[in-house]
Amino acid sequence: MSKFTVSLSADIDKRLTEIAAKEGITKSEAVRRAMALLSMAEKEKEKGNSLAIVRENPDSHEVQVIGRVVGL
Repeated sequence: MSKFTVSLSADIDKRLTEIAAKEGITKSEAVRRAMALLSMAEKEKEKGNSLAIVRENPDSHEVQVIGRVVGL
């Protein structure tokens, strides 16, 4: 596994720490997951698709699109 150093603003580092703690994972794992999401977004963008934020009703399995992720 390769390693690299990254500089983060205090705000980003704080948020990364919060997310990792909430998920019970390391900050490195949180960054790996973020990279996987970014990679998926890029592949979908190449196909002319975009990512969306959806809310699913567990009773009816209806899906409501709340927003679209842009800028990835």
